[in-house]
Amino acid sequence: MKTDNIKISVITVIYNGIDFIEDTIRSVIGQDYNNLEYIIIDGGSTDGTVELLKSYDNNVTRWISEKDGGIAEAFNKGLTHCTGDYVLFLNSDDMLTDPSVIQTIVDEINKNSHPCLIYGDFDIIDRNSGKPLYRGVVNFSCKGMIKRGEILPHPCLFTSKKYFDKYGTFDTWYRIAMDYELFLRGVFKETVVHVPVLTTKIRSGGASTGNRELVVEEIIAALKKNGHLRSPLAKLRRNLYFTFRFYVRKFLEYTFLYSSFTYLRNMIRRMSLPGSEKI
Repeated sequence: MKTDNIKISVITVIYNGIDFIEDTIRSVIGQDYNNLEYIIIDGGSTDGTVELLKSYDNNVTRWISEKDGGIAEAFNKGLTHCTGDYVLFLNSDDMLTDPSVIQTIVDEINKNSHPCLIYGDFDIIDRNSGKPLYRGVVNFSCKGMIKRGEILPHPCLFTSKKYFDKYGTFDTWYRIAMDYELFLRGVFKETVVHVPVLTTKIRSGGASTGNRELVVEEIIAALKKNGHLRSPLAKLRRNLYFTFRFYVRKFLEYTFLYSSFTYLRNMIRRMSLPGSEKI
């Protein structure tokens, strides 16, 4: 039986994202789940985004357009306005896959006794054509993988509001890895549930693309801040790992093998996931 006893808050932050934001908005307001609020935080766009947001005044719970200090600050601003039991941060160039996504997640939240973190699967799609590139899979039960810098993209992760009450909000020092750092604070301590349902389509070419050095710097800073890198040797080893991974990827891309490698890797990861169970 379908229930709507849990309030879901969807937060989208945007700055000059007119190309895709309407797809994002429609994927949220088209959900068949009633107990839902949608908050959009715009950083003062000048490309027509604000005019588009005005046209959705009757569909969006709240939208704000003003300058901010970056993604982390915008995320935090969204949190101050949301009143939901669970929060989803959906990027302005991503979208929910179909109208039943949130209802499915709510059913699993109830089934699994309101876990702190619950996530579905996601597709990476070509930024321009929308063509699926590969199915993304992350296994939260593999602690080593998380400590090597992998984190589930926030557009398919529903986080209990209690998590933020317990561990705080996003650290505004981070420009890209703010979600990674925040979830490092509690991911090994709280209940995490994977739902084997495709929830989100994520466009390629996000904020981390082309910023490898900054991403690595922030991942290492997050690991150190949360006690996972306790010595200079550990930091060196992690740096060497990221360098090795970077050149392996470049080689696979050069030889046109990267898509095949990604497919096989994610298939193996999927086999190791426990399905709709607590991790």
